[in-house]
Amino acid sequence: MGGITIVIPTYWCRARGHAGRPEDAIFDHPTPIDESGTLGRCLESLKTLRTHDFRVLLITAPVNSQLTSEVERRVEELIEPFRTAYPIGQFAPSDLERLRGSLSRSGLNPGLVSLEAYAQVRNCQILGSVLLESDLIVAIDDDEIVPPDYLERAVRSMDELERRGGNSGLAGIYLDAAGDYRLKVTEEEAASKNRFVRKALLINEQFDACFSAAEELVETPLALGGNMVFPPKLFRNVSFDPGITRGEDIDYLMNSRLFGFSWFLDVGLSITHLPPKASTGDPVTTTPYAKLQRDVLRFVYQRQKIRISQQHPDLHPLRYEDFGIYPGEFLKEDLDNQALEALRILRPVDADERFFPEAEQMLQTARERAMRAEEYPAFNTSWKKVLEVVDGDQDLKEEMRRKFGV
Repeated sequence: MGGITIVIPTYWCRARGHAGRPEDAIFDHPTPIDESGTLGRCLESLKTLRTHDFRVLLITAPVNSQLTSEVERRVEELIEPFRTAYPIGQFAPSDLERLRGSLSRSGLNPGLVSLEAYAQVRNCQILGSVLLESDLIVAIDDDEIVPPDYLERAVRSMDELERRGGNSGLAGIYLDAAGDYRLKVTEEEAASKNRFVRKALLINEQFDACFSAAEELVETPLALGGNMVFPPKLFRNVSFDPGITRGEDIDYLMNSRLFGFSWFLDVGLSITHLPPKASTGDPVTTTPYAKLQRDVLRFVYQRQKIRISQQHPDLHPLRYEDFGIYPGEFLKEDLDNQALEALRILRPVDADERFFPEAEQMLQTARERAMRAEEYPAFNTSWKKVLEVVDGDQDLKEEMRRKFGV
């Protein structure tokens, strides 16, 4: 099929009021299955794009496999009205099972692919796009709306990066409802000496640094998963790391650098980010403290990945200084002390031990889990074999084309 594929992950949980379970996948704000969420608003905005040379591929991820059939039907209902506006289809758990069968028949581990966490979902964005023989992947999220010139600008900036050598990904910015790219920061957060508490301020400072450059395309140490553009040379050679629990977008930038690719920020490539507000009945795993826990897991993990890069002969050696203010400030050697302090002072007094272990135990878990970073280079090698199998499976490609009426 070729062309541009806009990929949109969409996350779903049980009906509002139904408690989550410890074994559920953890996503920031999954849509309750009895609600419509933000997906329709996002798809509506795509109608305004000035070019119609694109297709939309949803990556459907339920928090638990028990919800699979119901979630797939729900997503089909939501996308049906948009089929007359542009080609649209979903890569769902049933598609994943067919793909796993193909891997198994080819002698590869089907467990290399899943929809159980952010990084794995993002890898399925690549898989679905390869099945569609895409020339360019444009990744957005289902709680965003795009301006009419979004795709035109993305393609123009990618053309410029191609002229510079073609080894780069493209990142854009998020704007809030007021048109501001800066995250909201309270006075208390800004005054804190703990990096985890003032994380939003550090993100703002990093974006300010990018905006202070004279160029529209600025090499960047961070990218946002809902506004990323991938050329084939990149997405066919670099995978998302399934060992990462949160922040898979910035981690992908790190992975890219490990293999000699870079990322540039287009300061004018904006998208409006309108996440749903927290409300009673949301899963406990979506609370700010739950996100802090996953931040501790990911930064300890990424620090270990940097250490490994300096010892692995096939990787480009990295330093925390390569990652600017953010995430660089979270990759220093004093990370453990900063993490432990934040976990202690922010842990709810009535914390459920099943979800929120004591601070010391949480940090120890992060240290142990970081050892998995050593597995990533081998995973990426296996990932490229996965893509070879997927690329050569004409039955899988035909099934995906059928979803788009081709």
